[in-house]
Amino acid sequence: MALYSTSVETAIYDPVFSSTRRCEFRLPDRDGALLPNLRLGNIGVSTASDAVPYALGCGVASLIKRIQLMDGNEELDSLREANAWLTFKSFFRTNAEASSIKMVEQGGAGRGFTSSTNMEITVPDPSKKYAVPTTVGPQEIFTGYIDLRVVFPILNQMTHLNTKIFPNLRVVIEYETSEQRILTTTGNSPVPTTPILMADVITDDALIASLDKQMMAAPVLFDAIEVDRIGLPVVKADPFAASDGEVAQNQTLQSKGFLGKYVKRICVQKSSTEASRYVDTTPTPSQVRGFGANGSLAMHKEQANLRINGRNLLGGNGYTTAAQFAMGVADTWGQVNTAPYMALESVGLDLAAETAVNAPAGVPPTNPSIRDSTTAANAKQSAIVGQGAYIGFRVDERCDNLQLQYQRAGRFQTAGKAPGTGGALNLTLYAEVSKRLDVRGPGDWAVSYI
Repeated sequence: MALYSTSVETAIYDPVFSSTRRCEFRLPDRDGALLPNLRLGNIGVSTASDAVPYALGCGVASLIKRIQLMDGNEELDSLREANAWLTFKSFFRTNAEASSIKMVEQGGAGRGFTSSTNMEITVPDPSKKYAVPTTVGPQEIFTGYIDLRVVFPILNQMTHLNTKIFPNLRVVIEYETSEQRILTTTGNSPVPTTPILMADVITDDALIASLDKQMMAAPVLFDAIEVDRIGLPVVKADPFAASDGEVAQNQTLQSKGFLGKYVKRICVQKSSTEASRYVDTTPTPSQVRGFGANGSLAMHKEQANLRINGRNLLGGNGYTTAAQFAMGVADTWGQVNTAPYMALESVGLDLAAETAVNAPAGVPPTNPSIRDSTTAANAKQSAIVGQGAYIGFRVDERCDNLQLQYQRAGRFQTAGKAPGTGGALNLTLYAEVSKRLDVRGPGDWAVSYI
């Protein structure tokens, strides 16, 4: 607090370029040194109708496809597939942070809270009462706030950003273009608002000199989040089978995105290549199922292992059950706080009216409620069941060869009922890759792999 009252002033920057696809901020060297807590404000979309809830999990951050922190044309840090990654990270928040802080800041923040009234898990639904309104003509636009230390790990390890050392600092944002990954309904024609960048400028020259000396004395070590994507083809029907039932698919997939790099942890997100699989066309307007393409789908009878430098990371067949997959994510990335059954294919009965009393306490909410349904055709499994099935691996070594061994079974008779069942998948690998920043003087720095 004393630092802010004596040595820091907050500056607000407008973008030098903003369109429906891209936005860029530049921080001029005349502004001296900045604290690393850069923030994006007023980020969101305007729509053709009233305010529409943002995607579950990441809220207004669903608008960001890729974001870069650069000095001129040299990259300090970046994050691709940011909306899906931030959805995954939202499941590690406490209930209090998700419901009381991130819902207000971002309009979507992961799990939410438990209702003691009906024992159902309430997943945050970004709506008007949670977002920050700005009136523009007859329409209300709801925007949010993002701390860039969440997307740029390097900022968590830096004491400051001196614009004399980095004379051409830029923050470049590439927007998501798929409406199904931005909002919870379709047909709204979302247009990005013009965001602002907030930075705290250090005004104490003696403090800046001390921080510069500290930064040049030792390298800044950080774990960048790098991304590789592998395509998994459709499960092909057995031409010799009497009927198209369950068919196993077992493939070893080569990843070349992390070769020669020291990798600490890996998260694998599974999403369907068909965007239409994430949308329910009835009722109108069309609704995105749960977390949509930003989540990770549970597959039927799936198994996974990682082969590093010619050896299997896990014994036997690796992860072979949903419980092992969930345990692997928790052991690798930390305590997960998601709604029940998000790591499972399914739970209970889809047509559950006759046996509603047997519905498990804490089941994610259905519409109408599984407990209140009076007809067999009403209550169905919650859309978020099976949408939090990630795969986690702790590697902690340099990768000269990395292969993902993956197995699943396709059930062709239900291919149209659940996204990704037997269909082609995108397997997106997010890896913590060790890097270092060496600063030698003004304009003389380098980011390298460890």
